[in-house]
Amino acid sequence: MEILSDTCRALLERSKRFGPLYGDRLANHLPMTLIALDRMGAPVDSMARAFDANARQLQARDADISPVADGADWLGKGRNAGGLERYFQACARRDGRDAVLRDWLPRLLPGVAASAFHCLIRLAYAIDAGDQDEACAALAYWVMEYVSLDLPPDTVDAAPAALAARLAMAVAGHAPWDGIIIDRMRQAARHPGVAGTAIQPRGLDLRQVAQFALGAYHAREDFTLLHTVTACHAFRLLLPYAGEPGRALRYLWEAVVVATLTVEPSAATPAAAPDLDWQACMAQAARATDAHVVKLCWSAYCEHLAYGDARYLAIAARKLASQSIKRTM
Repeated sequence: MEILSDTCRALLERSKRFGPLYGDRLANHLPMTLIALDRMGAPVDSMARAFDANARQLQARDADISPVADGADWLGKGRNAGGLERYFQACARRDGRDAVLRDWLPRLLPGVAASAFHCLIRLAYAIDAGDQDEACAALAYWVMEYVSLDLPPDTVDAAPAALAARLAMAVAGHAPWDGIIIDRMRQAARHPGVAGTAIQPRGLDLRQVAQFALGAYHAREDFTLLHTVTACHAFRLLLPYAGEPGRALRYLWEAVVVATLTVEPSAATPAAAPDLDWQACMAQAARATDAHVVKLCWSAYCEHLAYGDARYLAIAARKLASQSIKRTM
């Protein structure tokens, strides 16, 4: 657990005026971006620029706050973030933050895909940063946006990549997916070639899921696949609170593999990553303002430390390069 800088704490406090969503159910990335920048050692001016760049698109918190007696009553209701946040703050004061996490994480992990994994990611960043208020806000967000894919837990003797390839063939020629990422994931989960099918590898560990997500994104620069990489990092941070690890991991795998099914095949070869070391990569990322660039680079660095796979540096460098190209166009 890291202590946040005074700059980050002040900006997080200012960010509380914004709700967890904006537009058509799009995630507010501002708190996650600020925490990631702080962990990368971003200077004060970079933090301020990132705040301004991300805040301008956000919406004010909903002033309509309903009392909450039991958070479970609000699962998936899509509203009352303020009431739920107050509920979790009261629970944390009464029982302690860790007890609240151990109580709620097993309940929420069937909905690990909620809001395109952003509820999971926001909570993980808050816990890693040691910010209890932000953790309560993230729990509230997860409860209101909770949605499960409801796929069977049946296992099969197959490697993750082989299972994913089989499922991709099963959904080939599907009707067009539509909506935002979580909408497309729910449609894919209901496809006859997926629903009712054994999708769980009999032997599974977190490294396998993380390597599958990394391999998919390394092979194809895709916005949805980016989220599976950052989700694996977030899941690893929250695993100590997740209850039975094997059960929790099954939910992560089902969400990751279903997310890959929503990505259309592409013959395009990603651009080669520039030749950067981690020091240069982190220095560039610490001055970025794009939330997905910042979060991907931070997650890639953390996952590299955990697994030692050189492809994490490649995807971070590639993402930084693609943003540099966009700024010059």
